[in-house]
Amino acid sequence: MIEIKEKKECTGCFVCYNICPKNAIKMEEDKEGFKYPNVDKSKCINCGLCTKVCPVINNKIVNEKKEKPIIYAAWSKQQTVRLDSTSGGIFSELANHFYSNDGFVCGAIFNDNNLVEHILSSDVKDIDKIRSSKYLQSDINDIYKKIKEKLEQNKLVLICGSPCQIAGLYNFLGKEYNTLYTCDFICRGMNSPKIFKGYIKSLEDKYKSKVKKIKFKNKIHGWHNFSTRIDFENGKTYIGGRYVDSYMLGYLKYNAFMRPSCYDCKFKGLPKKSDITLADFWGIENINPKLDNNQGTSMVMINSKKGMDLFNKIKESIDYEQILSNEVFEQNVCNSTSPELTEARKKVFENIDLMTYDELKNNFFPAPNKIEQIKIFLKNNKIAFKIKKVLGK
Repeated sequence: MIEIKEKKECTGCFVCYNICPKNAIKMEEDKEGFKYPNVDKSKCINCGLCTKVCPVINNKIVNEKKEKPIIYAAWSKQQTVRLDSTSGGIFSELANHFYSNDGFVCGAIFNDNNLVEHILSSDVKDIDKIRSSKYLQSDINDIYKKIKEKLEQNKLVLICGSPCQIAGLYNFLGKEYNTLYTCDFICRGMNSPKIFKGYIKSLEDKYKSKVKKIKFKNKIHGWHNFSTRIDFENGKTYIGGRYVDSYMLGYLKYNAFMRPSCYDCKFKGLPKKSDITLADFWGIENINPKLDNNQGTSMVMINSKKGMDLFNKIKESIDYEQILSNEVFEQNVCNSTSPELTEARKKVFENIDLMTYDELKNNFFPAPNKIEQIKIFLKNNKIAFKIKKVLGK
């Protein structure tokens, strides 16, 4: 029987919920807004499957993966896709291949409650919803069961999820499926849906309207200085740069509201469990400036033969260049390093039910003052100037 003694030992991957033959496990939200398994002992038959498939307890490589991945800098040739994506739009090109071959794509979307959940889709129209990072924990729900059902029907399936979610899927399946392709990303950590709901409510109160669409990594100010864009039903729009938007500040600067397991992540480093790992290629302007025009460049890590076979199938739709530099991970530290557990996080969750989101923000993850904002602006415009100079624009 799965029993969570320390919350840092549970990633919220939902695999125990999916595997239970008696539906004895429910995923219940705690004070911080994260979900953990709760076992109904009256239904439990002590089969042990929940502990057997837990990726924290059984963190293993199911398939053969490369100790040293092949790495590319890449982006979609479709400019609209590249600009609408987190980095270079490579996931969209991978997804298009599956949609074009009667396959299924599993990824995270914002639902009607402005929270994140995974869906399994056979409709290419869903790609706009799945595309781009979401920056809060998604609910997997029963998606592993749905994926297994399609695989048993010999259907092509591509899933994109966090490293712990991909590990959970492999443990759930228990064997290799030739038609399954997995994609994860270099993950910094999963934020609290409860905090995100507070953030959205604060903006809805300010703009006096309900949220219509949420877009992280909007590139109106460029990829390096990405923004959060939120459109409201009344036609108004909020755009907050990465260095001033309170939610992104709390996440990136203060490490203020990530899941406990993320501060000691068990799924960092190499080899990866997925076939392909995607990430923003931070530092590409130093490795090869010609591969950065501030519109988004993806780091593509090929971790398996299946991953290489899949990458070869999309090469005509992307621009790419193999990167051999040893500097690849120097500015992509989240590949191997967990975020620091901060005092800000402690304070935020001590007061989450005592303060409004705005009070939490002002007290524990405040925005930079005007002078600091000017310095940040000048630094990022210096980067943009260097890129334009290299490209001759």
